[in-house]
Amino acid sequence: MLYRNADLTLLVSAHADEQAIALLQQTTYGTEGIRYQQTGQEAKLNRLNNPFFFHLYQHQTLIGLYCLDQRAVGFPDASISGYYGRYLAVHQNVQGRGYGQLLKTTAVNYVNQHVSTPHLFYSYIESRNTRSMAASIKENFTSIARLKTFMFRRFSPHKDTRFIQASLTDSSRNLQLVQRQYTDYGFQNFLNINYKNNYFALEEDGHLLVGVQANLIIWKLVHIPGKFGSFIHYVAPFLPGLRRFFNPARQSFVALEGVYIAEGQTQLLPVLLESVLAHFDVYTAMWQIDEKDPLINLLNSPKMGRFSQFQPGVTTHLMVKDLDRPSHIQLGKEPAYVSCFDYS
Repeated sequence: MLYRNADLTLLVSAHADEQAIALLQQTTYGTEGIRYQQTGQEAKLNRLNNPFFFHLYQHQTLIGLYCLDQRAVGFPDASISGYYGRYLAVHQNVQGRGYGQLLKTTAVNYVNQHVSTPHLFYSYIESRNTRSMAASIKENFTSIARLKTFMFRRFSPHKDTRFIQASLTDSSRNLQLVQRQYTDYGFQNFLNINYKNNYFALEEDGHLLVGVQANLIIWKLVHIPGKFGSFIHYVAPFLPGLRRFFNPARQSFVALEGVYIAEGQTQLLPVLLESVLAHFDVYTAMWQIDEKDPLINLLNSPKMGRFSQFQPGVTTHLMVKDLDRPSHIQLGKEPAYVSCFDYS
């Protein structure tokens, strides 16, 4: 027990309370822009590396949850112990009472008091998620990178003949290639490469030409802003063409990370991504990428397709707080590696 006040108690555990799934399923993310609810939380809760779960109870009912997942975070010449913050959730009936801030502050203080330094805390927070941004800033987190959201789309995707599910052939090779691709990046975290055997590639004569980790994601869109928001929410699901891209009750897409591109094979990336869409029978892939990432130029090229684009006005911040960080690790100097397992 870390906190007690009247009918409130806050406890830490290595395992999530059985009430956590229900709380996360009713949690709506985003305070401006698109608001959505995630699915599949139970599978991911059991996949976390070394989590601390912070539970806030009112009497015996779970009303708040926050998780810090420990992992080694890599940089070009070193690594540091990191804690990724996820699942900051407060029950809708008690929001606005400062419970999210209580959870985050208590969690950070707990790690600082019980774990030796150096270490850092980090999370991805969309700029329009004003509540989470405010809680992080109050806890002295700083934005050290800005992430852009790229949506790759195909109206009628097809598989290339060279397409394979690479995780079923050589998972260790996949990991080594991804590590090599991102050796000059910060915030390296490759724990979920080959997750669910979902590393895919184009292969020719035994050589992997391009590869990517792609995870199927299903969200429920609660609110879509803008003058066409109501049309997309209530009409698009009944129009065959638009339903491919907009189905608020079951918005299915794949999230990407761990791209590998062999030398001279950049033209094959859109071919691979289209094949991935065909494999999952979806029409959209989402990729969050640091604006300093050299792959930005490739994603901006016409070869990615006329339906594909960076989402205008959508910026996600990599928020970081560090303690006793060695001077040779310079946060924000290199482009950050972004794990789709973490943000989805």
